[in-house]
Amino acid sequence: MSDAPILGRDLRCSQVACYHGPNIWSQEPALVCHIAIEPQYTAQFAEGAAKLARLYGDWVDPALLALPASEEAIAKVLAQWTLGALNEVRGYLHEAGARQTSEAVALWVAFHHPKATGLAMELALRALAMATAREDFSPNLLKAGLDALWQFCFRHHPDYQARILMAAARHRDVPVLPFISESKYWQYGWGARGRIFMETLSNADGNLAGDLALRKPTSKAVFAALGMPTPRHVLLREGDSLEQAVSDIGFPCVVKPTDMGGGKGVTAGIQTMSEARSACEQARRVTDGALMVEQMVQGMDYRLMLIGGRLVAAIRREPSSVVGDGQRTVRQLIGRLNADRSVNMVKSRYRRPVALDNALVEQLARQGVGLDAVLPAGTRITLRSNSNISTGGVAVDVTDQVHPSVTALAEQLAVTVGLETAGLDYLTTDITRSPLEAHGAFIEMNTTPGLDVLTAAGWPDEKIGNLVLGEAPGRIPVGLCVLPELDIEAARRTLGKAGDAPTAAWVCGQKLQVGPLELRIADPAPWATVRSALRNKTVTSLQIACTVDDIVTYGLPVDRLDRVVMAGVSFPERWQALIERYAGSVEYLAPQGAQTRAQPGS
Repeated sequence: MSDAPILGRDLRCSQVACYHGPNIWSQEPALVCHIAIEPQYTAQFAEGAAKLARLYGDWVDPALLALPASEEAIAKVLAQWTLGALNEVRGYLHEAGARQTSEAVALWVAFHHPKATGLAMELALRALAMATAREDFSPNLLKAGLDALWQFCFRHHPDYQARILMAAARHRDVPVLPFISESKYWQYGWGARGRIFMETLSNADGNLAGDLALRKPTSKAVFAALGMPTPRHVLLREGDSLEQAVSDIGFPCVVKPTDMGGGKGVTAGIQTMSEARSACEQARRVTDGALMVEQMVQGMDYRLMLIGGRLVAAIRREPSSVVGDGQRTVRQLIGRLNADRSVNMVKSRYRRPVALDNALVEQLARQGVGLDAVLPAGTRITLRSNSNISTGGVAVDVTDQVHPSVTALAEQLAVTVGLETAGLDYLTTDITRSPLEAHGAFIEMNTTPGLDVLTAAGWPDEKIGNLVLGEAPGRIPVGLCVLPELDIEAARRTLGKAGDAPTAAWVCGQKLQVGPLELRIADPAPWATVRSALRNKTVTSLQIACTVDDIVTYGLPVDRLDRVVMAGVSFPERWQALIERYAGSVEYLAPQGAQTRAQPGS
């Protein structure tokens, strides 16, 4: 972020550092800026900051309103507003603050991607400027800017499933890093103790299992091949007769795309050819692929969650509904239902808003009402024919009610197919009875089942994430040798035999050695070579050689160091304290290599 005047030259912000690891301001990677306000305008900007704090109470601590007007107080509002904007849609960041220093007011905010945090800071400054200058300031004036920021965050921040795993990792002190930058692949743990996930999909899930679960017709074929109960279906390709397909299956039936998830394009409970044709049109809005006409299974929709071949949860999914009060229209009732549902999945506990779309209008029409109808008091109508959480469904935990035979069938299926983490969709009139007794049937299997269904049913994120992560993720030993200049041989002499094992890695600048192998990392980003070593699952320990300037400029390479050796170097006082806080032990050597003192980290 460049030095940028706001409201003329009355307020200025300039970036002074971009730390890619723990630093003297933040435990997380962070951008640090200096804020300067012309003294005669401090009170004016303080009023604007107070307005932001009141309008964005979820992002800004109301206690800041009680602080005396000052540059530091204004900067704290900016920092918290920036962090709130970054975490609103996608993000799992924790560090933001401001402090008066001898030079200026320093403001810092953590980042997943430095550009995203820079954009959010610039938007925070613009928000402050507008709130200060305009009496009619409202959040609507920032909608376009926030939407643009969130689009960027959507591409570069962890999605909600990764966030749930990150919450569990943070609770267990397991480090997290991107396995591939700017992607959905995240690594939990380091080196030999690392596991890679894309949402809930990991290397423990077989590639063949993914292929079998990818498309609905293949999943159905698997169910049939294993003798699992599943409803009859007919594929409907371009040019095929819908009338013939419906005749083969009969009413009631379901029409769905074969290549989409999350309930997209699905219409259930079809009773007439007119409804079937409308359902096909609905499905064609989301796919050009083949459609499926499926026998309708009576009963409730259940998501069976399996991890490591064992059933861990059963969640009943119900379509969202509203109940008339004799006064409000259906549109108003839906508005009230959506009032505590938002794009912020964490705040709404993953309860999605129900969209006023064609699928909703058609579902209402089947029940003889429209959006502007006033329902009699006590009359309940459903808003979707499907119960997917992604389309506004409701989740109820019924894990303790599942019949043993349903559990056994689900576990046999997951183990046979090779799914480490699986979500099986099961329909039945009674989950407490066997499939034969209650006419239960398996509908689909998913390799990346949405963890949101568990959160929506009341499960804590840490509990869910721990189940998926398993026991493996953790840390490997990391040592650090700080030298007057980069020299890997000098570091080896200094650290002795610490990194001699064939599975030990050494990092020095852009050089990476894993045992006898020498690698060169082209990525110029700070500590990119360290991250490369930590991604390598054969690595059981890591030694890092660096200079004082490397750390003061970019922050520490990792958030935990088992041993630090300072070979004839010294740090500024605050950086010295930082190293001692993050290190298990710190040794100080004279330039020739003679040990002078050693102490444990605090």
